[in-house]
Amino acid sequence: MTGKIKINKSIVRALLLYGGLIWLIFIIAIIPHFGDMMALHDPGNFGISKYTISDTLYFAWRFPLTYLVFSLIHTKWSVVVPVVWYYSMLAISLLEVVVDLIRGDFFVAGVILIDSLAFGAAIYFFSLVTLRIIHNNMFIKSDNYLVRWFGALKMSLGEYWQWLLGSYVLYLVVNLFAD
Repeated sequence: MTGKIKINKSIVRALLLYGGLIWLIFIIAIIPHFGDMMALHDPGNFGISKYTISDTLYFAWRFPLTYLVFSLIHTKWSVVVPVVWYYSMLAISLLEVVVDLIRGDFFVAGVILIDSLAFGAAIYFFSLVTLRIIHNNMFIKSDNYLVRWFGALKMSLGEYWQWLLGSYVLYLVVNLFAD
């Protein structure tokens, strides 16, 4: 085997499908707890505050660190765990958009929709880079696993760094105003 095997759409689709099925089981279990969702956002509560800054900074390092830790596990199925977790957060955020549209808060729904779409893009690109790290790890010549992992990390970030950084920075900036 001399060439690299590319991660194709069917692998990503399978991971998203299995992640979606696990998410569906979790969402069915917690759906009764959404009764208080009609009072989620105050329309005049947008802007930067010390709470939004601290929440965004906490999430700014926790989100990529989660994917980096799961990229250390040398199986592509390990990516399902953060994908399920973060896509369930995305689904709840999109549910907030629906609730705000029902309430008639179109500005709030628009801001949260932009925040959700940027978050979904960040999840997608972090998942893609994590899958590439796991895959490229096979092609680095070294006996030390961490050296191979770091080489695969550099190789994978080199492929997608613009999209990854762009979607993540957009999410963080919008998240400052949307929380």
